[in-house]
Amino acid sequence: MLEFAEFLTRDPANVTQDFIDNLRDHGWADEDIIDIVHITALFNYMVRIADGLGVELDTDRGWQPYVDKLSFRDETAPKSFGKIAASPPD
Repeated sequence: MLEFAEFLTRDPANVTQDFIDNLRDHGWADEDIIDIVHITALFNYMVRIADGLGVELDTDRGWQPYVDKLSFRDETAPKSFGKIAASPPD
């Protein structure tokens, strides 16, 4: 789901039926897929509005002490971004 959301963000014109089929194969219902697309699109819209208007976020939001504890930092395997489009899973 996250890989799909990232691909939808970076390359929306190349989302194919294979992406939808893969999400269904992993248990996502059509209603879930619609929600994923809507949430991804809304987030991207809001970020582009903020960037376009030069909005700067407050950097002191209290989460900085937790950054080093995040499980996805440095020790994770490289992403397989776009892998679905290249070869749908069996």
